[in-house]
Amino acid sequence: MKNIVVVGYPKSGCTWATRLVAELVGCPVSGFWQSDKKEIAIEGEERVSDFRCYKSHHQLAELGVPPDDPANRLIYILRDPRDVAISAANYFQFDRFPEVAALFRRVRRGEKFYRHTLYPLLAGEDYRLQRMTEAVLHGSAGVHNWVRVSWRNHWRPYEAAGVPIVRYEDLLAAPEEQAARILRHLGLGRSNEEIASAIDNQSFERKKQTLLERGETGRAKFLRVGKSGQWQEKLPVPLQARFGDELSDDLARWGYSA
Repeated sequence: MKNIVVVGYPKSGCTWATRLVAELVGCPVSGFWQSDKKEIAIEGEERVSDFRCYKSHHQLAELGVPPDDPANRLIYILRDPRDVAISAANYFQFDRFPEVAALFRRVRRGEKFYRHTLYPLLAGEDYRLQRMTEAVLHGSAGVHNWVRVSWRNHWRPYEAAGVPIVRYEDLLAAPEEQAARILRHLGLGRSNEEIASAIDNQSFERKKQTLLERGETGRAKFLRVGKSGQWQEKLPVPLQARFGDELSDDLARWGYSA
């Protein structure tokens, strides 16, 4: 059995990319790498294949897989860090006043009231974006374990090790071209029709509609919007400037406009 591990910084599109790779290969998404927790990306358990696909946010040093291991193929998904900050600020929880959160969690129905009523007031969008910007730029275990390292320090070891890096934006803009590149890396051949069908099956619109029809609203919500360049409208100018100042070389390296 061969494993395919699709890895990237949190909120870089790894869930979608993992499902797309598994659809292209014709194998199941078996879960999160080295974890028995329920993974939202899991699907296709009925597919029969010599491959298993996994999602991961691990740093290379903790992945436990040599980049040249023929039994474990790695693919890295890279996304504009400013869009990562936007998406992650809407996903991670930022308890600005943890003592208040703890108080309500001890009261019957208090968690629901805190999460839906107080939390948006206590941890507003500007605050969450500031915290997430700091995490993406410098790492912050206080936000989450998976972002305890910066975006830059996450992808660089993978590139240095020769792991193919696929830009999330390219997957959106030219999915057929990137799908063919991924399949070449895996040593697999698929017809143009098979590639087009896999891409269509995993499109955000179709996937969200399918999940909603099944009543899986949580999984549908997790996909959010599947767009790029949101930072230009949603990220405050001072935070845009921080990314430009601190990551100018990296943004240019990957073709992201300053």
